[in-house]
Amino acid sequence: MFARNSEKRTDDPQEHIHRHCFDIRSSKVFSLLVGMGVVCSLSVWGNIELWKSKRQYADDALKFRVIRSWGGCNAKTILWLNDVFDIRRDEETIEWLRQEADGYDRDLKAVSDSLMQDKIRQQGE
Repeated sequence: MFARNSEKRTDDPQEHIHRHCFDIRSSKVFSLLVGMGVVCSLSVWGNIELWKSKRQYADDALKFRVIRSWGGCNAKTILWLNDVFDIRRDEETIEWLRQEADGYDRDLKAVSDSLMQDKIRQQGE
């Protein structure tokens, strides 16, 4: 009798049935993974927003330096700067403006240093 049952089992192919059991432990793991996915997504989004904000602050600082190097500006110039930096974002023009502002800052520093040296000489006499 035992031999017959084993023969019968080998003749019929068995179908593999895969079942998932969603008990308390596996639902906690799933919830943890979903929560981590949400946190990671929020982190990436926050970093992108911070990067945009940092770039905007750097652009605004450069605009200020350029306006200072030109000795002021009018409304048309401000609109042009906004067009270059924000609307059409022309990197070549931005680099040219950066060089202009850097040149002005170097010249200003040279004048300031020479005035400081003159003042020190006058105090020494």
